Amino acid sequence: MQIADMMKPNGRVFLKSEWGPINDGWPCLSFTKRSVGDRLRLNFRPGRDVLIYVGTTSPETTEDPEHRSRLISAVTVEANHILETRKIVPPESWASSVANWGDRWPHSMAIIDAANIDGPPYPHAHDVIPAAYRSFAEIANRGGIVEAYDSEREAIMKLSATRLQLNLREDVIAYLKLRQVLSPEVDKLIKQDVWRMADLIIHRVKNGGEPSVKINPLRTAPNFSDLCALLFRKWQEDQKGVCALCGGRLTYQGVNRMLQPSADRIESLNGAYDENNVQITHMGCNLAKNKYGFEQFEDWLSVIRGTEINTL
Repeated sequence: MQIADMMKPNGRVFLKSEWGPINDGWPCLSFTKRSVGDRLRLNFRPGRDVLIYVGTTSPETTEDPEHRSRLISAVTVEANHILETRKIVPPESWASSVANWGDRWPHSMAIIDAANIDGPPYPHAHDVIPAAYRSFAEIANRGGIVEAYDSEREAIMKLSATRLQLNLREDVIAYLKLRQVLSPEVDKLIKQDVWRMADLIIHRVKNGGEPSVKINPLRTAPNFSDLCALLFRKWQEDQKGVCALCGGRLTYQGVNRMLQPSADRIESLNGAYDENNVQITHMGCNLAKNKYGFEQFEDWLSVIRGTEINTL
């Protein structure tokens, strides 16, 4: 692949001086000054732009000489949120960093997409981006971000690279999944239905075990944000926008409550709303299955579809 495959044709190319390539030991973009993150938050657009790691010249920090002054990695960051570095990197990496350097990089952004530029030998920054590379020496840019323009931008986009699958912490993965729900590209009405279902589940979990006309069954669920991410992924990715019971298209914000999306526990005796026990259905399908059982529901579907069934 080329760097251009990680961005849009009109994307911007940003550069940051780093000690080494992106890796599982430090799977995020970190910075000392929050102002660096603020600049990215204002200018960087995931899916459109890319940020290139440029190895430092210092033998003390960039230990591998093949990385010094070289273009070594390309990443896409989630620039909308600045996170605490200690909550993103592995605990052992954070402990080692603090022991050697103190709390030098308290701020970070999560990595959405990552690749290492092919090498060695890695492309030399002097050769590919001479003007942008010189700008790192300016006082205002030290420890910060610079941008490649015109022919230098085009040269970076043509570089070959190998995409990486980073081993992220569970809370970071959950955050990135939640980001999908919050993306402006997601239909606002789908978001509203996902939040409605999540809120209803949280309410049911809270009331579990309390007496009403009957004893409410005990239920469990993730926290609200993780639950939203789970429901969104089920709707969009796993089920491709169709009801898990009848296979019909899921609709949202309609006036017919029977077609309203509903979070259904696959095994009703299992009170957990989790990855393995939750699916999204039409409200009518959910109610019918729960009242009459799955076999009778399947028979009813067969009649509706004009399929022969065994009535004996």
